Amino acid sequence: MADFYDELTYETNPFPETHPGNLEALGRLFGIPTVSAQQCRVLELGSATGGNIIPMAARLPGSEFVGIELSAAQVDIGQRIIRKLELPNIRLEVGDILNLEPAMIGQFDYIIAHGVYSWVPKAVREKILQLAGECLTLTGLAYISYNLLPGWRMRGSLRDLLLHATRRVDGAEAKYKAAIAALERLQQALQGAETDSQRYVQQEIAYLLRAHPSYLLHEYLAGENNAFLFSEFLADADRHGLQYVCETDLHTLFDTTLSPPAQAALADIDDPLQHEQWMDFVRMRAFRKSLLCRADLPLEREIDIDVFTTFFFSANLRLQGAENLDNTQASTFLTPDNSELSVTHPLSKAALLYLQAVHPYSPDFAELAAQAEQRVRQAGSNPYAGERHELVSELFSLYSYRAVYGHLHPCTGKPELPEYPRAVELARLQAREGWNSVASIRHQALSLDAFSSRLLQELDGTRTAPELTQYLLTEALAGRLEIPGGKQSQTSGKGLEKEISDNVKHLLNVFARHGLLAMVRLSI
Repeated sequence: MADFYDELTYETNPFPETHPGNLEALGRLFGIPTVSAQQCRVLELGSATGGNIIPMAARLPGSEFVGIELSAAQVDIGQRIIRKLELPNIRLEVGDILNLEPAMIGQFDYIIAHGVYSWVPKAVREKILQLAGECLTLTGLAYISYNLLPGWRMRGSLRDLLLHATRRVDGAEAKYKAAIAALERLQQALQGAETDSQRYVQQEIAYLLRAHPSYLLHEYLAGENNAFLFSEFLADADRHGLQYVCETDLHTLFDTTLSPPAQAALADIDDPLQHEQWMDFVRMRAFRKSLLCRADLPLEREIDIDVFTTFFFSANLRLQGAENLDNTQASTFLTPDNSELSVTHPLSKAALLYLQAVHPYSPDFAELAAQAEQRVRQAGSNPYAGERHELVSELFSLYSYRAVYGHLHPCTGKPELPEYPRAVELARLQAREGWNSVASIRHQALSLDAFSSRLLQELDGTRTAPELTQYLLTEALAGRLEIPGGKQSQTSGKGLEKEISDNVKHLLNVFARHGLLAMVRLSI
């Protein structure tokens, strides 16, 4: 069965869970003296166009990055971007994982294999684990994501459908159209479905219909797509001198996220790894993002909360509704993708409000707690203001769900708008190259439409916001720029000018909060 890597470039976005800063912090929680993300060596296997590691290299000039990718066409794209950015600390190379030798590529503090392990033959999987076992430094970490049994069997039914529907179709574009038609047919057939399995399939179809074409083709129609039990993955890793550390989604390690009956049923399983395997069965989990280290590295299985309170913190959240700092009634905060978070303790609510106000700046725990206490006291809730242990508990829970981020290195910039805004060159270049998203300072993907992409390209530091508005107004009136919502056909003159001005002001604030303007910096 053919794959489509040269015919259809895989959309590579930044994956925040793979960032060396995130891996460094997770390792410290388990007693591993991980190497600083500011001065480390990182290897990414299956780096595609470099959409994940190029932003890392641009923001971490003291570290070295190597990407290995089988597709020469994708490497060419990444190398062109690297040349334009004049980045001396990264190289993308065409290479077959099977042909890589530890002596040739050297030692790395962090090894990343995202979206590779399940989609290659067994020999390549073995080679990935061999490289991790032999190329990791003593305190290094390897990140490997993979499809998981038993949950993948549900998604596998959609793969069966799509393979059947496209079996006589050749070419990436034609296969994609045939796959979409099959999904739409099944979606229609499942209207009014009553079983849990059918509703699950409906959700997956809805996601695939709006996903980038490369995801559907490479995930569901690739020649290889394998899933494993967690225990099978651990056994394979063990044979290569590797041991399991944790998941990047920390909350999945805790059975408190299960129902009380499930907790009771698993309570007598003493082995923590067997306990995780059983939680996979209960959750019907379909995907893991696991961290491995060398088997000879001493490892603490219990998370050190004292280490957690040495972190710097950030959160890009929005309060829904009014502030509520004088009681423990739940407040709802929205993530950038509009997922809802329920937060109850007044100190935690106040802490998130502070992080919201100063993002992407990252205070340490002492500053965050002091700001939260001050806000709670001002709200007249003195009894709650001193309950720091409650703040630590809820903050860690939010961190384990990756709603709050913990860092070992602070972001010192605050979201202040200069008179002449200038975007960082990485973001401007990604926009000029036609990328659908740009990498934020927190290594998250910020989606772009035609208007935001154009504005980002124009932020060269030579024009004020009013001057940018006038320029974009001229472009819109000439039909060379689409206004969000397509309202320029219904609006003219002052109305259109105000609409563009409002969009410019809003987007400049968004860019500032995501660290896309040049004054935001990371300290070392």
